[in-house]
Amino acid sequence: MSPAHPLDGDHPLDGDHPRNRHTGAGIEATINTVLTGCGLAKISAEEFSREFRLPLGVMFTALGVPVDEAPSAERQWNHVMAATTSPARAVAGPLLETLRARGARVGVVSAAAAETVWLDLKHLHLDDLLHTVDAGAVDKLATLVSRRGERTRAVYVGDTEYDMVCAVDAGYTAIGVSGSYCQPERLFAAGAEIVIDQLSELIPLLEKETAHD
Repeated sequence: MSPAHPLDGDHPLDGDHPRNRHTGAGIEATINTVLTGCGLAKISAEEFSREFRLPLGVMFTALGVPVDEAPSAERQWNHVMAATTSPARAVAGPLLETLRARGARVGVVSAAAAETVWLDLKHLHLDDLLHTVDAGAVDKLATLVSRRGERTRAVYVGDTEYDMVCAVDAGYTAIGVSGSYCQPERLFAAGAEIVIDQLSELIPLLEKETAHD
């Protein structure tokens, strides 16, 4: 395995690091805190997965938040996100250890605030397993391009359509992870070469030939 596998795991708002902040009840609690605060009805995790999109203001207006209240809804969302302790996806730690042991270079590219990302990584004891952390990335595509370099093989793992589009445009093999922000069909439509359900599926995939070998 070549040292060319920057790993992006999902992500707060754009699938940003190797954990899954909002799944199941967590998704419902977060989005519904915002929606009920705006006087709107709650939605299910499945509905959220269908409706999630970036920028957040577009999603909130599509869900019924008045246009002039969308910025406030986005601020509330970010406040809840920052205050939430992030559970790691299953096998995230062992996965990163395995990748490093096999010579892969692993990193995080996140649009989330740097302080939030670092607090999560330290809390989850993942910070020492990463070679690079690009947090607060306003332009994820540009950041990925800068990390891509001349490597013959690079893989990007994320859980949103934005992740997949940026990965493809930056010359990475795009691997989507389901169970969070977007349903698999949306990840495929955005350019995912493969969509996995669990991070444990990743190592066998990386051992296979890909379009960027």
